[in-house]
Amino acid sequence: MAHHPAPLPFNEEERVLSLEHLDVLDSAHEKEFDDIVLLATTLCDAPIALVSLVDRERQWFKACIGLGVQETHRDLAFCGHAILEPADVLVVEDATLDPRFSSSALVLGPPYIRFYAGAPIVTGSGVALGTVCVIDTRTRSLSEGQSLALQALARQAAALLEARVLVKQREQQLDHLQERFQQAERTHSEVMPLLEHSRCISSLGMLTASIAHDFNNLLQSVSAAFQMTRLRSRRPLDVERFSDTGLQAVEQGRQLISYLMSSVRGDGPDLICIDVTARLHSAQSLMKHSMAGSIDLSFDFAEWGWGVLCVEAQLHAVVMNLLTNARDALNGTGQVRVATRWVHVEDDLSLQQGDYLVVSVQDNGPGMTAEVAARVFEPFFTTKASGAGTGLGLAQVKDFAVKSGGDARINTAPGAGTTVSLYLRILGSIAASEAI
Repeated sequence: MAHHPAPLPFNEEERVLSLEHLDVLDSAHEKEFDDIVLLATTLCDAPIALVSLVDRERQWFKACIGLGVQETHRDLAFCGHAILEPADVLVVEDATLDPRFSSSALVLGPPYIRFYAGAPIVTGSGVALGTVCVIDTRTRSLSEGQSLALQALARQAAALLEARVLVKQREQQLDHLQERFQQAERTHSEVMPLLEHSRCISSLGMLTASIAHDFNNLLQSVSAAFQMTRLRSRRPLDVERFSDTGLQAVEQGRQLISYLMSSVRGDGPDLICIDVTARLHSAQSLMKHSMAGSIDLSFDFAEWGWGVLCVEAQLHAVVMNLLTNARDALNGTGQVRVATRWVHVEDDLSLQQGDYLVVSVQDNGPGMTAEVAARVFEPFFTTKASGAGTGLGLAQVKDFAVKSGGDARINTAPGAGTTVSLYLRILGSIAASEAI
């Protein structure tokens, strides 16, 4: 019997144009996508896993474990069938018994596929670009938990693909800004308008530049949660707890993408009045998973019920950023403390008189010199090696605090550790039912 390739989806032209717009085909390996296939093989106990993108004539692998090729012809692609139903996971328990695949060269010859499960990678507009899939050379089934895990990883892959576009737009904006700055150096009268323009785009620039860093932190939390879930698979209560942590990280990622997309569109984020302490308390498991096992992370949430106007997704992003900085400073071992407290401010040059909720992240690491501490909130200033940091993390922290009506401050000295404090303006008390 001859092999018959999958029919084209009804929205094939829109689907291919969306894929080409991402400019991801034939791109280099990226650790975030490699982590996705590593998680897929671990969670589904399969020797082969792919992040597969279905092009016009081929399927190309953005990430791959267990195969020695980078692409195959689309006519042979199991994923070509999976993208026909974007909302479902395609499961083939025995390819030799399925008329769609029994005569396929990939079934009759290497790699002798018997089992396949693929979760479609779907854009925000509902277009399926490819799949996160697992493959085995033996017949088997897929549990409900493994199916849900594949779908979660496919959502993460879709978010990472969209984030790549935003980072590229940010780079283009920076190139344009640099060109204008060079022109301003030649014409002194252009300097002041250029600086005003740079201030207007600084928030968007910082956010898009650091999105890969923020998502890497979230993926590490997802990875840790699912790996612990696998280790505790026979202890249902532990499985539920670690699964909740992983899903919480996925939700934070979704909120970050939503915030970033609203910033790019120009319609602004949704500022809401929230109980910051309550939100941080509910994210304790996620914060703990961002730390190395030898780092002692403690919490001292002393003030509850105070309402602060901010974007919740950005609150989590800046705190995770501060925790990552503390973890890196400790180099594997030490103590980190996250705390909240209430202060009343008077006669302060940078803060209006009034009440503030102070969120602080303190470590007992090596600390900084006064010269370095004076510059840490400057955009693009970093003490890390080339390629290890953008120099935008603490600038983003400062921007968040200022937008919340306050300021960010640092207290550090060589050998005395570092404390970064966010002063967030209190609007008033908030009811307990509104705090969660």
